[in-house]
Parts: sequence; structure tokens; C-alpha cells
Amino acid sequence: RDTSVTGVQTCALPICRTMFKKLLITIPIILVLIACEEATDENLTLATFKLQLGSSLAKSAGAQTTFPMVDESGTIFTITEARVNVRHIQFDLPESSEADSSDKLSFDGPFLFNLTAGTITPDIASFTIEPGVYKRIDVRFDDSEALDGLIQAGDPLLDNTMLIKGTFDYDGNTARNFQLVLKFNEDLRFEAAGGIVVEAGQTTNMTLELDVNAWLVGLDITSCLDDGELTLDSNGDLIIHDDNPSDCQDIEGIIKDNIKNNYDLK
Repeated sequence: RDTSVTGVQTCALPICRTMFKKLLITIPIILVLIACEEATDENLTLATFKLQLGSSLAKSAGAQTTFPMVDESGTIFTITEARVNVRHIQFDLPESSEADSSDKLSFDGPFLFNLTAGTITPDIASFTIEPGVYKRIDVRFDDSEALDGLIQAGDPLLDNTMLIKGTFDYDGNTARNFQLVLKFNEDLRFEAAGGIVVEAGQTTNMTLELDVNAWLVGLDITSCLDDGELTLDSNGDLIIHDDNPSDCQDIEGIIKDNIKNNYDLK
């Protein structure tokens, strides 16, 4: 007689079997059923996340590789590279979630975001997430450290938070280089009234775009150069960082505020 047991045949075990034998056979079946339920949980779906630059004045069909920003004198500063160090990312769970209201979906870094390319190191790739409407994301901008292993020695981003590079037109030279080095350790809150709708059964691409068009609002870097409060280096380039002896118009502070307050969460 065939006494093998599979699947739902568990309930047909011969009465003469010992309780111990039943237990050994039943436990693995229960564990398999639980594992399958977790792997196919209909309450979870997939999502991706990008943190990148954007411009409210330049919505082109293709991917942007340069990003212009304009100071109060009309001088155009064109960003060609922007990177930021992030310590962690937190998503507020949707109101429909059965989890505690204080719970968050968190990713601990450090992460290095290339804001012009829209890439992240190390790559988060896709992750599981509850369906619903996500209205808030918190991102911890933080200083990079050598021990993180993401920044090489000699990189101006090392021990700083954000590095912005590009070119600008000043005093007859249309291709002067500029470099903006920012140092600030803050949890930045990004919210969207309508939120991002994450639907079950499909991958949702979540994107946080920082609007560079607003970064120089309220700033006149050109006049700072004209007045000698900012100076060019020996190569004719402009380097702005927290250690500048003269911080004309609180350039670093205003740019930081403009970064925090101008974005598109979608």
C-alpha cells in the first residue's frame, strides 16, 4: 500500500501512525504554506525611487544633461554635475496602512546621488511597498565621510554634503567654471498634497526632482563679483563654499533654503 503523503493528503494518514510521525510531516507543510503566502502577499507591490535635478522652465521630452539657473542680474549658470550625500530615506506610510501611524519605510545609507544622471550608489533598485497614496518623503542630507567608501580622496565633496559644478558667462568669458560646495546636515521634508499613487500589481516609479530654476532666486552673484565681495581664482573660475572669507548675500544659506523649498514629488 502506498503510504506517501503530499499536499492535502496529510489528513489521510493511517490512524496507526504515531502522533510524533504526524507532527514531523505536518510542520514542514505548514512552513511551506506560510512562506508562499509571504512571497505572494497581495498587500505589497514594487516601487523605485529617484532623486534628481529638474527645471520648471525646461520640460523637454528627452533626458536633460545640463540645467540652467539664473541670478538676479540675468547671468546664466549652467549645471553640468551635481552630487549629494544622503544618510537615510524615509517614506511616510499611506493613511490606508494598518501599521502604526508613526511607522515609516526606511532605507539607511549612506547613499551617493548623482543628481544630473539620476543614479544612486549603492543602487536601491526596486523594493516592496504597500499600495496607497504616499504624500511625504524625508531625506537626510549629510556630510560624506571617507569611511563610507563612496568618495575618493581629493574629491571636493569629501566631508561636504553637496557639490554643484558647471559654467557661467562673466566679463567676456562665456565658459568660466564655477563650483558650489555646500555643507549642511538636515532632514529635508518633501511633501505633495495629491501624493504619489502606488497601485497593486505594477511597479511605481517615485521621483523627487529638485527645481534648479529657483536655486538663485534672491541672489545676485554677478554683483558680488563686480563689487569684489566674491573673487575668481587664478584660473578665472568661481568657487563658493562655507569657508569663503566673505559670504556675499548669504549665498550658501539662501541656496540651501531654495533647494529645500522648490521641488516636485511625483
